Amino acid sequence: MKLFESRNTIDVVVLCLTLLIVATIFTLATAVVIGKIVHPEVDVSQAQETIGGLLNNIVGGLLGFIGGRAAGRLEAQNGQPQTH
Repeated sequence: MKLFESRNTIDVVVLCLTLLIVATIFTLATAVVIGKIVHPEVDVSQAQETIGGLLNNIVGGLLGFIGGRAAGRLEAQNGQPQTH
């Protein structure tokens, strides 16, 4: 696939992990929506909170990973660590 040809191994692993997580969250959200349509009396607030917390953690982790890679590349280009 052209998507993976020019990427290193870490990028491919992160992309695959992200796609797996997105598929899982989409499946969970779809199950909650279908459950609410089939049985409107069911309380789905706990499931919504769980999906929201999962999304929050995943987005935070991915942003931290991307930020760390960007800082590492800047340090590699400049030859010295950035201090603030």
